[in-house]
Amino acid sequence: MKRQFCGPYDALDFLENEWPRQGMPHARAVQVCREALHHSEYANSARNCFIAACVEASLAYSEAENLGSRAEAKMVSRHR
Repeated sequence: MKRQFCGPYDALDFLENEWPRQGMPHARAVQVCREALHHSEYANSARNCFIAACVEASLAYSEAENLGSRAEAKMVSRHR
């Protein structure tokens, strides 16, 4: 199933409510996404941590094109 995330709020909701497997990358992504909700300078770090957590959880990702200043990722779950 493909998912699209339009920023740290969407990513945090997924991390906290639907994440398949927790580890250190997941914990870091949650922390940095929370920080990004209050401080926009953390948005790029939140995106990078979210991608690292996706890799750790065996979730495929691709970056959307033509984003401008928005951070998005389309997710495809590989696990069942």
